Amino acid sequence: MVVEVNVRHLFPGLEKFKAYLNTAGLGLMPVTVLKAVNEFLLDVINYKEGINAVEELDPMYLEPVQREAAKLLGTKRDNVTFSVQTTDGLKRALQALKPRKGMKIVSFDLEFPTISAIVKSYAKLHGLEVEVVENKNGLYTPEMVEKVIDDETFAVVYSDVQWITGQRMPKEIAEVAKEHGAWVIVDAVQSLGALEVDLRNVDVLVAGGEKWLLNPNTGSGIMYLSNEFLDECEPVIGLLNTEPPMPWSDWWGDKDKDLWELLPLRKDARVLDHGTPPYLGIVALGASLELINSLGVERIEKHDLKLAEKVRKWAQERGFEVLGNSQIVLIRTGLGFEKEKEAVARLKEEGIVVSLRGAKGIYGVRVSPHLYNTEEDVEALIEAFSNLLA
Repeated sequence: MVVEVNVRHLFPGLEKFKAYLNTAGLGLMPVTVLKAVNEFLLDVINYKEGINAVEELDPMYLEPVQREAAKLLGTKRDNVTFSVQTTDGLKRALQALKPRKGMKIVSFDLEFPTISAIVKSYAKLHGLEVEVVENKNGLYTPEMVEKVIDDETFAVVYSDVQWITGQRMPKEIAEVAKEHGAWVIVDAVQSLGALEVDLRNVDVLVAGGEKWLLNPNTGSGIMYLSNEFLDECEPVIGLLNTEPPMPWSDWWGDKDKDLWELLPLRKDARVLDHGTPPYLGIVALGASLELINSLGVERIEKHDLKLAEKVRKWAQERGFEVLGNSQIVLIRTGLGFEKEKEAVARLKEEGIVVSLRGAKGIYGVRVSPHLYNTEEDVEALIEAFSNLLA
């Protein structure tokens, strides 16, 4: 199974490196995004008919990308909307939920600090207790979760794949949370686009486009909202997350409208939209999603996991400790933080990009291959890393 033969030419950024193995830090962008964005901006510059009317813009630019996102997620278009990367999506979802004071919100100690910041500030605002599950040697088990989730748990917020260790979190987390009536809110920025995601028992899933979705620096992201969430959420009412009695273009000029009469909320995922959609970012994301869907996420997952396993096997043969059961591998050489930091810097000098990542005493060299990588890239890493450690 070879993915890279067909797509490497779409990623001019690869020419700068001997081996780019850091998609968990930032994904590379395909040239197809440039074409899509240029066409959109030309439409805007030339004032294409309908370019200033939401009811025209949405079917032209937004809804096709919704369909691509829904295809990737394996869900319906009505359950998908867009965010400005991951943080924005998490904040909007939580802000639309109203907990009882005194309930608790559960998360994990190695989460990306976006989650810890949002969870702690949200808990303070609503009078919630925060319970943080402590890792054991960098990992979490279902038993750890079962001990802390109970009927007073309002929500469990966590990453599908952990950013430091590469652990793909146990599916039992969502199962236990739902058994106790808690909301399940998942950050999928380190999985969506590389792995098949499981939406069973998930109420909210968000993922910025900057990593495995191949849409860096565009401010793009995907949000999935379950039907249960849509039925019970209470978002702030703006304007474009409501439904006018007539097309917006006609409503603006309606002489009889009452500007202080609240319009009914939308019934789909766009009920969380905060205003005019970021069409430019959505168009850019759409081109990346089209590429991912054309290859098929099942195929991409097999490819990425195969390369990750090659890295993992080499590291274990060298006697290193390895964490991660996903497309992200954390190599713990045991040589100490400074030695690993130096190794990552020297690899970069040779044109091989990986990352040094860590927290709470858990650290190592993180390797994260994606669809544009080859076995030759991994072999280049292995050879250079072996020479550094000799």
